Amino acid sequence: MNERGNTFKIVLVSALVAVVTLFHYAAISEDLGLHLFHRELYFIPIVLASFWFGLKLGLATSVVVSIVYAPHVFIYDDAHGALLIVSSQILVFNFVAVVLGWLVDRRTRQHQEALILENEAVLGRAAAAVGHEMKDLMGALKGLTHKGERLQCTELDRDFEQEITRLEGMVGALSSLVPSEHVRLISRDLNAIINERLEHHRTTAQKAGVALEVRLDGNGCPTRTDVEKIGWILDKIINNAIEASTSGQTIQISSHRGGTFCQVRIQDQGSGIPAEDLSKIFTPFFTTKDTGHGLALAVSKKIMRDLGGDLLVESQWGEGATFTVTVPREHEPKSFS
Repeated sequence: MNERGNTFKIVLVSALVAVVTLFHYAAISEDLGLHLFHRELYFIPIVLASFWFGLKLGLATSVVVSIVYAPHVFIYDDAHGALLIVSSQILVFNFVAVVLGWLVDRRTRQHQEALILENEAVLGRAAAAVGHEMKDLMGALKGLTHKGERLQCTELDRDFEQEITRLEGMVGALSSLVPSEHVRLISRDLNAIINERLEHHRTTAQKAGVALEVRLDGNGCPTRTDVEKIGWILDKIINNAIEASTSGQTIQISSHRGGTFCQVRIQDQGSGIPAEDLSKIFTPFFTTKDTGHGLALAVSKKIMRDLGGDLLVESQWGEGATFTVTVPREHEPKSFS
């Protein structure tokens, strides 16, 4: 329905430009006043396109209007057709499109950000309720296994423990969606955190035949952040990169210090993320894995935003993916002599 609506709007804007242009050229040699009125009608498709589609299509419409409006200055030699006047009118066309389109785009971004915040708040309340119930359930299950004898079937016993572990991971992820009142911020070099987490993944990477290439900023990356949460996020992203890679490929982990932020980039050479999935990659419960719960990346992005940073992804299908973790820097105190 939305695509059909957009198609109708584009056709309407195009039709308005065509009709106004027809009137514009038909009235040039007949009635100057009527011709000037038709010229002002060009603002209707420009305003509609900017209001409906934002800056890009609004500006595209004004450019098209400028192209079809301008030639009359070379066809009709009159006072109205003066090059300076026509050039000024074209500037006004495009100025209106730029200003209105920018305002519409800004309003759209603000609306989307408000929706994200609202959804996170609702999800946080739901996660608190579900997580509490799941914790109680796990406590009861663990109590039963400790009180009673272990299962006679070793394979079944192992599967049971794996499911409990998986459930614990889901509870931990859900708990992270709940707004935290107390954040433990510790002064730490981001490079040190990266090196610590990499030690936990080297064996897994070697078994998979994947090389870990590390390039850390030589100046260090001093931050004041939640070390445990940053480590958890790096673990999830590095683990995903290893799973997405095949034997012989390389994962590049680099850090960069600049401005008010430090960044960690984790780039793999896997198959990448399909374009249709890229916009949904941080959506809670969205996953392309058969055994995934779709919470790790959503939780990671929320944690980074709560800490004043962000988590971004870039990917081209067939060319791997790059995740960028942005962490606020800790500024060194100024020395006074």
